Amino acid sequence: AVINDENEVTGIITDGDIRRMLEKYDSLNGLTAADIMSVTPKVIDADALAAEAFEKMSTNNISQLIAIKDSKYAGIIHLHDLMREGII
Repeated sequence: AVINDENEVTGIITDGDIRRMLEKYDSLNGLTAADIMSVTPKVIDADALAAEAFEKMSTNNISQLIAIKDSKYAGIIHLHDLMREGII
């Protein structure tokens, strides 16, 4: 997750973003997170049910969501977290 000084989510850097960055740039020198991040990450409220997180992941064909609380970064939930807890 990429967050600003106010702890608000401004983007996400996924493995796909890194692959695209490596294809696009010859050098990593001078690149910032803002240069390679996706600016519309999928988020979920930290108080949402795990089943809701799984549904959102399935619908969007993604494996992680950024959890937010009061519009601030709270953490990341990964598909493996749901599997480990026996939710899926």
